[in-house]
Amino acid sequence: MINLVLQFIRKMKINPAFWVVIFGAVFTGHFREIIIWFFVVLIHEMGHFAGAHLFKWRISRIDLLPFGGAAVVDEHGTRPFHEEVWVAVLGPLQHVWLTGAAFFLREVNVVSQQDFYWFFILNLTLFLFNLLPIWPLDGGKLVFALFTRWMPFKMAQQQFLLWSAAFLFSLASWQLYLQPNHLNLWVIVIFLFVSHFLEWKRRHYVFMRFLLSRKQVTVLPRTRTIVVSPSMPLSKVTHRFIKDLSHVIIVKDKVPVTIQEKQFLEAYFHLHSPECAIGKVFR
Repeated sequence: MINLVLQFIRKMKINPAFWVVIFGAVFTGHFREIIIWFFVVLIHEMGHFAGAHLFKWRISRIDLLPFGGAAVVDEHGTRPFHEEVWVAVLGPLQHVWLTGAAFFLREVNVVSQQDFYWFFILNLTLFLFNLLPIWPLDGGKLVFALFTRWMPFKMAQQQFLLWSAAFLFSLASWQLYLQPNHLNLWVIVIFLFVSHFLEWKRRHYVFMRFLLSRKQVTVLPRTRTIVVSPSMPLSKVTHRFIKDLSHVIIVKDKVPVTIQEKQFLEAYFHLHSPECAIGKVFR
């Protein structure tokens, strides 16, 4: 346990926007509140970290952000559905036991009713906010996992990021209209829009990492057949791959050709140009 905590501390990075929020709290005389908030955020991220550690994910760093934190992992989008769900929800679930512990302390008169109420609202706010279906919040990661479960990964990437950005724009416009002078709100909104922009720019890299991860997995229990024309480029075939499924590609020609996924990926990465027609590669 101690070793796990030390690993967590070594991976922890504080985002510059986090300091803006801290400065605002100290400047307005809320130093006690910001210390408690910082503690709650650490516990939240410890939940993500413990889940990622349990499933042996490679964790690059733990970013402390204005709204909480984010575990940056090398396996984004490449791990099984159940792992991604558990790692995402283990952060928000920490707020449940934290609230329960505070309730117990209130019952034994260690903390006042007023302090308990403030702590309850803090945990409820972080819990609900992080479950919003917006990238890179926990709720956004859950929705992205659902998208990749039911549609091809490439399409899921694009559809989810566009949907998430539209939802963020609508929600941010509404809140900023109601609270135009709220500094922390502006910091959070700008950070989330920048996160969308950066994720959109790196979507091709994420997709390539997804394809490379397919070469390492064993045969999955569910198989999907993809029927393509001989003129379809190899790259377009990859756009039909769905996570957590094995694929069998059938080239519909005069004499149909059946290709196993790993055989196809070997040709895609090492033997031919991605824009080469599949009918020329597999005869």
